[in-house]
Order: sequence, then structure tokens, then C-alpha cells
Amino acid sequence: MNQHDEQRLDGACISPDSCNDESPAGASRGGVACAQAKSVALRVLGEESLAGKVFLMGGLVPWIVSGQDSGRLHGDVDLAVRAKDMPAVRAWLAGRETRVAVLDSLDLPCNVAHADYGLCAIIDGVPVSFCPFTIDDGALCQRSAAFTQLEGFDALFEACASGIAMGDFVERRVLPNGGAVGMATLETCRAAKASSDREKDAVDIAELDRLGYDSARFARMTTAFERMNVICVAHSA
Repeated sequence: MNQHDEQRLDGACISPDSCNDESPAGASRGGVACAQAKSVALRVLGEESLAGKVFLMGGLVPWIVSGQDSGRLHGDVDLAVRAKDMPAVRAWLAGRETRVAVLDSLDLPCNVAHADYGLCAIIDGVPVSFCPFTIDDGALCQRSAAFTQLEGFDALFEACASGIAMGDFVERRVLPNGGAVGMATLETCRAAKASSDREKDAVDIAELDRLGYDSARFARMTTAFERMNVICVAHSA
């Protein structure tokens, strides 16, 4: 049994030696400071074995691009992963010197098809979600999972949208420090938040608007997201 297997959580069962800061119980329920979330995100994005395979999504994107602080708490780090590269993610987690608690969709009882809907790893107390996606002939399909230990229920989700080019969705971006990482385009991030009325998103939107983005790409992504279909494929009873 390798480290990844020892730290994998099955339902509510946690191996005795996993009850530490890297277990779901050690994850911050109310969120973590922007600086902590950014530190964890950049550590994962900077892993050589994951370069070109994982892409940062969500509210951290504008703050990593600008190098500024959001001034708000962030609940997790969201990463999109090319579906074919999920084995590389699991191999990286298994090979880490510091053990990491992993909640894996492959282990969920409701996942009778044993299909890959990603996983969540607790790194330095921050939940990091790795969600597989594919883009074939302009059709995006992204899968994700919810886990009882974090959400209070188990579920599998699939979001699909057409009219999305890989280059519109994600990119390799050079940061202020000179490093390059994979992340959602600013247009993807802005379009995803366009219909949100959450207060926390307003801060992110303001920073995205300050950074600026391509209006044509934003229009394409907005149209695609407006037509996106999200379904719950399976859930716990």
C-alpha cells in the first residue's frame, strides 16, 4: 500500500494516522486567506510533472495574475485537469514526501460506473479540487464530485457546453515573477462569474475588469456558458 492509498478516504472512514492537518477535518471550513490559497495553488501549478496538465480556475485567477490580495477568504483551489492526465495527478499525490489526504470520486459508492469525476486533496489545510475535462470538436465536458466530508453529501456532476476552443478556455500565462503556469483565461473566469450576484464574486469581477480582457473572446465564452448544461449524474441516498 502506497502513501496515496493510506491517505485515501473511504466514506467516513479515515485511517488512524491520517487525523492531522492534512485530513478533511484539518481543512478550514470557513475558507483561508488569499495568500495561503495562492501559495498552495502556485505550488501545485509549479510542479514540473503537472505542467501543461492542470489549470487554475475560479476566484484565485485574477489575484495570481495581478499579484494582489483579494482581501477575502477563499474556500478552495479549483483546478481543471485534462482527463487523460488524471493518472499523472494521482501519481504526483502518491509520490509526495508529505502525505496528503485524498477524497477520490473513484471510491464513492454512488459511482457505480467507476468513472473518473476527479478528486479533492487537502494540502496545507486547503481543499484542492482536481476536475477532469475534455474538449472535443468545440464541446467542453467537465466532471466534478462532492464529498460528504466536505459538502455533507456525495454526488457526481457533469457540465457540458459547445462552442469552446481550448485556447479560449485555458492558457499558459506568464506571471509578474516571470514564471508561467496553466490557468483559465481571464475571459473564461469573467464569463463564469458574469451571472453571479454573490458578494465575494463582485471583488473578483472588479479585479478582472481592472486587468482587462479580450471582448471578443469574452463574448464567445459568455455565450457558451449561458448554454451550459449541468447535471447531477449520481448522488448518495
